[in-house]
Amino acid sequence: MTTTIELHVRQLSDESLIADAKLTSHVSAAPAVLASNAPVLIDIGGLLSVANDPVVYGAHLSSQLFADQTLRDAWLRAYAYAYAAKDTLQLRLHLDKSADHLHALRWETLRNPETDQPIGLHEQIRFVRSLDSADLTPIVISPNPALRALVVIANPSDLAQYRLSKIDVDGEVSRAREALNAIPTTILADHAEAVGRATLANFTAQLRNGPHLVILVAHGTLLDSQPILWLEQEDGTPDPRSGLEFVAAIQCLSMRPLLLVLASCHSAGTGYDGTLNALGPGLARIGVPAVLGFQGDVAMSTIKAFLPPLITELCRDGQIDRALAAARAALGSARPWWQAVLWLRTDGRLWDVSNEHSTGVSLPSGVAQMIRATRKSSVRNVTQSGEAGSHQTVSADEESEIADAHQRGRGPTESSEDRPKR
Repeated sequence: MTTTIELHVRQLSDESLIADAKLTSHVSAAPAVLASNAPVLIDIGGLLSVANDPVVYGAHLSSQLFADQTLRDAWLRAYAYAYAAKDTLQLRLHLDKSADHLHALRWETLRNPETDQPIGLHEQIRFVRSLDSADLTPIVISPNPALRALVVIANPSDLAQYRLSKIDVDGEVSRAREALNAIPTTILADHAEAVGRATLANFTAQLRNGPHLVILVAHGTLLDSQPILWLEQEDGTPDPRSGLEFVAAIQCLSMRPLLLVLASCHSAGTGYDGTLNALGPGLARIGVPAVLGFQGDVAMSTIKAFLPPLITELCRDGQIDRALAAARAALGSARPWWQAVLWLRTDGRLWDVSNEHSTGVSLPSGVAQMIRATRKSSVRNVTQSGEAGSHQTVSADEESEIADAHQRGRGPTESSEDRPKR
């Protein structure tokens, strides 16, 4: 099960930033407000100066976000609460739509303020973004649904004259089929197994059949800061479509896929500005439950290495936030794992599986110290482990203190191959 801490960062009329922290859990029907109007000061210039080093960037961003003790304590309390329930912990970031410069930051590089480990690579602490949506299409978390997938690979002819590289259609189809395994899959591509070309009309027609999982591999470029998606005509020639047109075509449909993966450049923005104009946020706002895009130029080799583990892990338990962390980890530190951005409307589940099991989060030293501030006794030591970093033992009485607090619905204390797709 999942405990969620949502950080809502808001921009005031004077352009200063404040944040609220809210905790929700399956144990309680009511959320708990852990922090309100906590000041946040983000140094955009300082972050840009270290943009080429994701470790330093993430450390700077984390220290700025959690600089106020109120927000830091909120994080510790949420961590302890999830530990008591043996839950995973989801960190959900909600940013004001009026603050586009905040959406462009590389939040995926955030590091745990207690352990200095990257949150985006951790399967027990899962980082996602969220955007408001006015869409009323019901999202149903079904138990063990009969999944169906749609794989769309747009590789129009004459790409070289637009300085775009060819996409390995056969390779992408093969990798997708292997990862999807027995899931019935429809292909749109210039491929022997395809039912048609990767045109916008064919794409929307297939969405009407209700696939649960949709993977779109295509080139993405920018024109006057607006996204362009390079689809195909029926004859295989290029059909560049604006992001607005693409989003509008899906919005007109009566159903949404559970997950839409946009394996294209700039589908999550440039990483510098104009992020809310990108395809990913646009699809999230019209109500697609889970949208995954990429910041900046993404290399074909990154897509090839990323998609198979993402699909394989998602099919394991239906948890897209966990699958994303596993796919990022599979890329390794040598590749820009932080480019993958997930906008999510659910608690992480896209469907339920009967054998779902959660090992919960491990307890870092800072949380253990907070618990000891309210109760000091020593009867039986239970050693917790799991996340890299400092961990401490928790006595039986301390463990009981956490559980009691959890049951009362509060926290434990009251205080070319590598050529980018363009």
